[in-house]
Amino acid sequence: MKKLVAQGGRRQPPVRSSDATISDWLSGKTVPGKGSSEFFLFVVVWMENYAAQGGGSWRARDRAWWEHLLDRARAERTPAPEGGGPAGPVQLPTPDDLFVGREEPLRALMAWLEPGAGQSKRLSGSGRGGQGLQDGSAAVVRTTASAAALEVTGMGGVGKTTLVVEAARQAVARGWYSGGVLFADLRGHSPIADAAPDELLDAFLRTLRPRREPPPVLTEKVRCWGELLEELAAQQRPLLIILDNVREAGRFTELLPPLPHRALLTSRHTHLNTIRHRVVLAPFPSAEAELFVRLRLREPDHGLVTAQDQGATPAHEEQVRRIAELCGQLPLALRIVVAVLRSEPDRSLRERVDELARNLLDGMEDDDTDVEGRPLTVRACFSFCYGHLTASRARVFRLLAAAPGRDISTASAAVLLGLPMDVARLALRGLAGMHLLERAGRGRHELSEAERDHWSMHDLIRLYAEERGRAHAAEDSREDAVVRLLHHYRDVARAAAGIPLVRGIEEALIVSQAHRRAQVWLETERVNVVEAAVSAPASAWRVDLALELAEFFRIRRYYAEWARLAASAVDACRQGHGDRYKEFQAHGTLSDALTGLGRFEEALATLDDADAIAALLDDRARALVAEEQGVVLTEASRFDEAMRSYERAADLFRGAGDPAGLANTLRLLGDTSLLCGQPEKAETACQKAVAYSRMADHRPGEAAALASLGNAQSVLGHHEEAIEALAIATQYADDTIDVPSHIERLRDLGLALHRAGRPRTSLEKIRRAEELARMFIYQEDQLGAVLLCLGLVLTEHSRLRAAQSVYAEAADVFHQLGDAQGVSEAELALGRLRRILEGINTYGANGRFP
Repeated sequence: MKKLVAQGGRRQPPVRSSDATISDWLSGKTVPGKGSSEFFLFVVVWMENYAAQGGGSWRARDRAWWEHLLDRARAERTPAPEGGGPAGPVQLPTPDDLFVGREEPLRALMAWLEPGAGQSKRLSGSGRGGQGLQDGSAAVVRTTASAAALEVTGMGGVGKTTLVVEAARQAVARGWYSGGVLFADLRGHSPIADAAPDELLDAFLRTLRPRREPPPVLTEKVRCWGELLEELAAQQRPLLIILDNVREAGRFTELLPPLPHRALLTSRHTHLNTIRHRVVLAPFPSAEAELFVRLRLREPDHGLVTAQDQGATPAHEEQVRRIAELCGQLPLALRIVVAVLRSEPDRSLRERVDELARNLLDGMEDDDTDVEGRPLTVRACFSFCYGHLTASRARVFRLLAAAPGRDISTASAAVLLGLPMDVARLALRGLAGMHLLERAGRGRHELSEAERDHWSMHDLIRLYAEERGRAHAAEDSREDAVVRLLHHYRDVARAAAGIPLVRGIEEALIVSQAHRRAQVWLETERVNVVEAAVSAPASAWRVDLALELAEFFRIRRYYAEWARLAASAVDACRQGHGDRYKEFQAHGTLSDALTGLGRFEEALATLDDADAIAALLDDRARALVAEEQGVVLTEASRFDEAMRSYERAADLFRGAGDPAGLANTLRLLGDTSLLCGQPEKAETACQKAVAYSRMADHRPGEAAALASLGNAQSVLGHHEEAIEALAIATQYADDTIDVPSHIERLRDLGLALHRAGRPRTSLEKIRRAEELARMFIYQEDQLGAVLLCLGLVLTEHSRLRAAQSVYAEAADVFHQLGDAQGVSEAELALGRLRRILEGINTYGANGRFP
């Protein structure tokens, strides 16, 4: 992958992209846009040549064939918008393979979804059978958020999600929602944590504005969301939002859009105070339930229906009717029961249905519910299906419910179950064939198929499996299985989070490739890893994991997951799992995560708690707290307070007799002074930092201080001193194979050389930094910063077209990292370049001034 990126960069003109972009193309996650056509064709040629070298039978295609294929792929991914204009993204789960009936509720939904329906006329439905559209007011619908939302309510397993997805699919096919369709499962009835409003806003904003990172503060996210909805409305591009499995609609009112946009919700509860319109969904009418069973029994290519059962004979139809009645005409129950009935082709359908009747309801009414509010019909159907599982497969079913997180990969399931991979995969596929599991693929191409395939349960099925699991906990060695999975998550996460120790640049490159695969795994599984850590009993390993993953979460900017894990670590420490110093560290990492979320006051409050612990330790710990307070205040742009915190930290480090700690604080003070436009103060602070580092014989600290000193001197115009300081810092990073520092210092040295009027050497250093950032693919955060500097140097040397390409890639890199400031800087630079290029367009297209 990196070879493709590097070779593209060496073409004339350079073709720039990133490994993440190519990975998404190859996995089918995205289709190359028109601006990426040339690079896509370059990748195709490279891969065809590689295939030819392998001696296979691949026949190369010409350029026209690939261009045609690319056009078709784009057309498939792009729904036709009504009235023209670019189509928005369509995020819908895979539709049910058999959508049956539901004509009246579907008609009501389509009438409500039709553009203009809520603005120009009242909506009404017959409501027969409890399935019509109900208007909460007799007045004409007003253009408010609640008027633009409709909820589909009904018991669990009644088919709410299937109905809503089908209605959305038909609306897209009619071109009604050119702004796009966004889908989110709120997990309101799941045993794992509900989705949070800010989590959904982040996801929606990133989808609709992929080049802009959402702000960290909730109120700002809401403001951006409102602006985006207004923009789409002004462009006459309505948006459809689907919120699935909502428990409390009032928590998500900020997401509900005004007309002309629409929001569809599914819930087991009715929200009269929040949602004006609703469709109440009941189980299938008898005729639809029988049609559903009939079609499911006759699905082709399975060979699971005996010859005597085929055909619409009266005897067969009688069994179909009995199945529908025994399952209470509930779609989820019907789907699962029919899968079991189909699995025994050597028995007549009547024999199988007789067994179903003996084992099911035992006189229960269809609308009875248990203490959890679940329909007893569904529960009884689950029991029937569970009874048809082999002993080994029943154990798999029970243990899967114990896995923390929303889903589990095949590889992780094998660990949980204590089975060989092939055996585990066969069992998972068997349960999926009975509709007890749902399969989905996620994760990038670096992972194996067993790591990409993920399996999940409907929440009703999971609750039933959990009950069975608790009843058989000793027999299944349930506790041991869960511990085994937790250790697996912990061990692989630690491997991904650690920075490899190497002895040379070539070894570093080799190690980074293996390290990258572990990091891709952690990115894919991070939600499950965090869920595993916080759901397990409080322990010392939870604290250790939070500290070990801190750098990964910081670099990838997964601040929400980081904050949750760090908060659980603090809680574990308070319960006695970790000594006082570990508790002190846990508070520090929680402060870092809260700072990343923009929750600065909470971060400072956390540091106040850390300071109370530090008072029980020593002055050095108190100095570290003061230093971290300075970092938080700097991020909050409260620079005067930050510098006072750094000065207080410096006094504490002096009192503790810690010259290395004092040097680091003085360096941070210098960096903040430079941000405030005080380069002279920055130079003085950094000179002292260099001196104290040398006094402590602390080479890493000395190199860092020299780098900061060089930056300050470069701004002051002390070019020779700046170049000397940065050159020493860069050489130290090179000698110690400190790749991140080496990249950063090469970049800064290149900028200093540029300011000193040495363009050739400047470009040489920055290009080397770029090369290293591309080679070591866990350094994407460094790559974005290097590209910004490279674009600046190219622009000032009138290589405008090349600079434009570099800035565009920088924006993509920062977007992938979730770095809002980086995206903003790159886009501002692109905007300036466009204006320059427009102004000189009459002088030719070579991107140079006349």
